[in-house]
Amino acid sequence: MIRVNLLPPEYRAAAGTPVGRFVAIIAGVVAVVGAGCFYAYTHFVQLQKVREVRALREEEAVNKDRQKERSLALQREIDEYQQRRRAIQTINRNRVLWSRKLDQFFDIVANREAPYNAWLEELEIPTQMATNRRPGQLGTPQDGGEFRFAGFLAMQTRNEALAQNSAFYKAMTGDPDGTGRSSEFFTDFVSISNPNIEIVTSGSSKVLSPPVTGAFKCELRLRPPTVDAKKPATSAAPAAGAAK
Repeated sequence: MIRVNLLPPEYRAAAGTPVGRFVAIIAGVVAVVGAGCFYAYTHFVQLQKVREVRALREEEAVNKDRQKERSLALQREIDEYQQRRRAIQTINRNRVLWSRKLDQFFDIVANREAPYNAWLEELEIPTQMATNRRPGQLGTPQDGGEFRFAGFLAMQTRNEALAQNSAFYKAMTGDPDGTGRSSEFFTDFVSISNPNIEIVTSGSSKVLSPPVTGAFKCELRLRPPTVDAKKPATSAAPAAGAAK
């Protein structure tokens, strides 16, 4: 049977929202509000904390970079000062105290108790170690400059020339081949020229005492400045060869 409601709409009973639609609307509202709250919490709370942590880490990274640059700068300064210290130590270890060296040399020359009678005519020493360093010739090791001198030996007869020259030579070197060690004067040298002597004929009618004079020349090579002073120094070896 069909029923028709003939009452005007304003007098009809109000129809309620279907339960399913109401539940769907409520669920949608709750979901939207929840998503908004989650976004707000994440964006304004959690993300702000992350930004603060990021800013803190960036500041720490900048500070670390500054510390790194500072450390590298200090290390460069340390390296530079160490190079200077090594250079000063090298110069100090390898420098020759010429005042003491010449005292030793003149004690040898002027020794009146020695079996020779020597005096000097010329003397030449390196004026600066650094400028006199040079490579050795014919594959010989580098030396630190040359110490040259020339002089005379006075003797009674020509037969004494070789003996006096040999005695003077051994007094300078300490005869390392025979004694196994160098003299204190010769420790700063690496080599010495072969002993040589030439009898000088006097053109004067004046009688000399002693009457015979022999001229000699000598050349000593200093040890190179690159030698490590911490290592035991090796004995300087005279050049091989017989007396002329």
